[in-house]
Amino acid sequence: MYYHAVKKSSEVLYRTKEEAQRLLFTLHAKLTKQHATILDYLLEPQTCQLLLQSKKPIILPTFAINPIEKEKLLWYFSSLGSKGKTYPYSGLHECYFLSTCFCELGKVTADPPPYPLKEVLAVKHGRAE
Repeated sequence: MYYHAVKKSSEVLYRTKEEAQRLLFTLHAKLTKQHATILDYLLEPQTCQLLLQSKKPIILPTFAINPIEKEKLLWYFSSLGSKGKTYPYSGLHECYFLSTCFCELGKVTADPPPYPLKEVLAVKHGRAE
């Protein structure tokens, strides 16, 4: 099952690169404990969006989590690529540059997304600013 998780805050979620990475590491650890996989993400100063895969419902108390049908998955991949590949806090950036890896976009995994990487990247590039 696929999920879109969103946290919107009136306060800034991070101020430095270290705070952003700490937030992403924390989310990655919490989701790994729930056997959930971050397929893609976009972290902005007041918003964090995650595209998740899990066989069980996911609990992240400060996030609104909605299930996604497989047919809508490419649209969500494209929306999370809206900042382009040079935006440092996104799965698209991880896919292109040597960086800390929080998501599975472009990686070999036991339970890959239903669309090939080439197709995911095509929709992301079509949506990028």
